[in-house]
Amino acid sequence: MKRRTVLRVLSAIAGSPLIPLAQSGSASAAPAHRRAAGLTACWNFPEGKGATTEEQITHTTNPISYVFNDAAYKPDSDPLWSQKNQADGVLSGALLFDGYSTWIARGAAETTLPTDGLTVEAWVAPRAFEWGDEGKPSVIINQQDKGARRGFCLGVGRHGRWQFGVGTGDAWYEVTAPEAAALTAGKWAHVAAVFAPGDGAIRLYLNGQPVARSAIPATARLSKADVPLLVGRHNQPVIINGTFAVNMFNGLIDELKLHGGALTDSEIAAGHDKDLATFTDGTIPKAAMAMNRSRYDGDRYRPAYHFTAPNHWMNEPHAPIQVNGRYHLFYQHNSHGPYWHNICWGHAVSEDLVHWRDLPVALAPTAGSVAPDGVWSGDSTLDENGVPVLLFTAGNDSQRPNQAVGLARPVDPRDPDFVEWKMHPTLVISQRADLDVGVGRKVRFGDFRDPFAWKEGDTWFQLVGSGVQSSSGTDVGGTALLYTSKNLTDWTYSGPLMVGDVAAYPKTGQVWELPTFLPIGEDAQGRERRALLINPAFPAGPGEYSSKYVFYWVGTWDAQTHTWTPDTTEPKLLDYGDHFTGPSGTVDDKGRSLLFTIAQDRRSEQAHYDAGWAHNAGLPVELAMRPDGDLSFRPVAEVAQLHVGAPLLTVSQKTSIADANVLLSPIKGDVLHIKATLEAGSADRFGLDVLHSPQDEERTRLFFDTAASQLGVDRTRSGNNSSAQGDLGIQQGPLTLTNGTLSLEVFVDRSIIEAYANEYRSITTRAYPFRDDSLGVRLFGEGSAVTSLTVWKMGSLTDSTIQRARSQGMHAYSR
Repeated sequence: MKRRTVLRVLSAIAGSPLIPLAQSGSASAAPAHRRAAGLTACWNFPEGKGATTEEQITHTTNPISYVFNDAAYKPDSDPLWSQKNQADGVLSGALLFDGYSTWIARGAAETTLPTDGLTVEAWVAPRAFEWGDEGKPSVIINQQDKGARRGFCLGVGRHGRWQFGVGTGDAWYEVTAPEAAALTAGKWAHVAAVFAPGDGAIRLYLNGQPVARSAIPATARLSKADVPLLVGRHNQPVIINGTFAVNMFNGLIDELKLHGGALTDSEIAAGHDKDLATFTDGTIPKAAMAMNRSRYDGDRYRPAYHFTAPNHWMNEPHAPIQVNGRYHLFYQHNSHGPYWHNICWGHAVSEDLVHWRDLPVALAPTAGSVAPDGVWSGDSTLDENGVPVLLFTAGNDSQRPNQAVGLARPVDPRDPDFVEWKMHPTLVISQRADLDVGVGRKVRFGDFRDPFAWKEGDTWFQLVGSGVQSSSGTDVGGTALLYTSKNLTDWTYSGPLMVGDVAAYPKTGQVWELPTFLPIGEDAQGRERRALLINPAFPAGPGEYSSKYVFYWVGTWDAQTHTWTPDTTEPKLLDYGDHFTGPSGTVDDKGRSLLFTIAQDRRSEQAHYDAGWAHNAGLPVELAMRPDGDLSFRPVAEVAQLHVGAPLLTVSQKTSIADANVLLSPIKGDVLHIKATLEAGSADRFGLDVLHSPQDEERTRLFFDTAASQLGVDRTRSGNNSSAQGDLGIQQGPLTLTNGTLSLEVFVDRSIIEAYANEYRSITTRAYPFRDDSLGVRLFGEGSAVTSLTVWKMGSLTDSTIQRARSQGMHAYSR
């Protein structure tokens, strides 16, 4: 049994320490002459690499747990270490805790703890703060059994409020730093906690200065917990989704020390000053802990050119906007781990829509703000001065509903990257229970999220997703509630833009999320045509339809009367796969309506843990109007800038399927762009296989069924290694060919496949092949023919060498 499997088994045991024990040595056995005065344990992480660290007092080796020590989907790699830098003094080469899989373990009996006094100190730089499930802190260091009132714990609570607790067997004593002494995400701070029964107190110090004190009896004595000492992980964590231990530290830790006694104010200050003296100019260094994408190098399923968060979890991208030629994209993000929790706004910027540069988190839950509990999806627009503003779903669990609309502006409007944002001090829209949504109806109070905004003339419009019920409480359907404003902070309710019919169309949901309303052209009468796209939500169930579909309607929009008239009330499905959700959009300076989505990965929670990341965006899509007035869409032209070198294959004249497959046979890859025009001929079913193994054991089949006029994907042989689904099945939907011709544009990016047919329908799907040789491309369909075919290798979304590679005419397979 592999060590990773052993640890998973331990993790499932309630109340267990969940860790491997130290590999050698014992503090109690160490000779007294080897101990530094007053210190009983010290970790200063001098190694800079590797999966172990030496405790400096007893010189014992402690293991560093890390998900990629024994990786499931990529080559093994060390835990994360910050680079050594002499200017950083004692903070050179700290250990970076990833927030969900990194911790240090030390056996229960290996550390000597005095009972009549204890001091814990460390330099810490939190990357972000957890929600604080069950009121438990994200642990810096602990050896505790709080239920038995034994041991000690130093950790960081919500919004940076850090705390220290000590158990005496009959009581648990705790002190918490005031808000003014809260830690700041992204910055180093020196924290110290003192258990001093001789002084009748436990005390906290920040950067050498006392900040909090709590009285304890002079007779109090520490009662040691018979559990392992853990750095970075709680002894008794809350488990999310049956898999993820929360209450874990996320960020850098260095110079972690346990003193066998209670240090005084002057001793704490002197120790802090001594550390300061090691820094260049005595200035605390910057905390270097940007999320590095190279952590995932070699992951066989992580997309290369579809946008992903640099680390951990993302769900829908949102609030796209172009400002001064740069595209900004935000996304729902959890920097603590690959699971939904602690949601903030990630941020990236691009010059061309396909190569992206990661920026710091734009918005995060903040104490005293309109969003203390979550910054959920939203949108962006430009203010009267052309400066971007963000409109977001503000999460506040102390209110009902816990969802409202907040606004944020850039701290420095001159910064082309808009790195820092500041929330408006008050909400701009809150849901009211008495909103007029029609006679005999009421709004679904408590569901109110995902604003979408745009400006026409001197008026800003905003849609907010919600639902409508009958006055008796029966769900009628989802809705997009319309508001208007002259200044972006004062909004007037106008009414529902549209109300769905969940009884007639149950897959459209009781609530509409992420309403997106984009122009697609004008009709013959000069009226503006728009598409309304929505993400169905099912708070009342059933779950089988959740996170699978985007539905749309097209119609005419009259901004003067605030009226949108859909061509039909029947919803249309944009994508026939089960992975295309979460729409958001913008209009760029070329006048294009651009759509962004999330491609659900549908992996198991254990797969998310083992992989260290979850989900990715679809490619940006351009919306337009077809001659028949319906919605046309295709990937943006900029995807061609991802091509690496000349095409791997070009077929420009009519060719049989058999002959085309001979030409395709040398091409092996899982990072490809394929354009194919196929004639149905006499074939009953024809199309394209990708991720195809040599003997057809595995493949993902994109097909057109001529008798049924159906476009589909057959994933019965795709491979479901790490998928949450056992049977991936077949997904399909209607498509009428023009002159018997199917134009396919297919993007293969490791585990994601996107296929666009006749610029009218698409299939977004996933495949997780077991076999390493599932890399082939093959056509099928006896009786059909190829009229054109081109295959390119694709580069990376962060690849700065693309232009150079293209100019050099690189020609290589993807693996």
